[in-house]
Amino acid sequence: MSQTLDQQRAAFAWECASAGMQQHGKEYKVLAKGAPALIMNSGLMPTLAFYNHKGKAAMQLMDDLIRGISLRIANQKINPGQGSQLFSQFMVALQKSDSQDYLRNTDEALEILKWIRQFVDAVDAKGA
Repeated sequence: MSQTLDQQRAAFAWECASAGMQQHGKEYKVLAKGAPALIMNSGLMPTLAFYNHKGKAAMQLMDDLIRGISLRIANQKINPGQGSQLFSQFMVALQKSDSQDYLRNTDEALEILKWIRQFVDAVDAKGA
């Protein structure tokens, strides 16, 4: 029996939220909760660029988003920590994509964040 797309996203988001909360606690939680609004107001690329130099928790959330989008859109499994290393390549790919593909990437980021936002409240955090 195969999993639904929501189940796949939820499994990925659970891993992201667990690692993010364990490593960064409340800082990751605050970023995850605010990320959808930031993407909706500023766009996916400006949000990723902002996270790229914001700090360790923001870098982890950016890494999670790049990995999640790559998994769904490009069917590429990227290990934790490698998404942030692919930041420049990912941004160039977004720049070169047509508007429909850019919107698909943005929608996928928002779908992943929907799950991460819920799970940061449920996982154990380090001192949060």
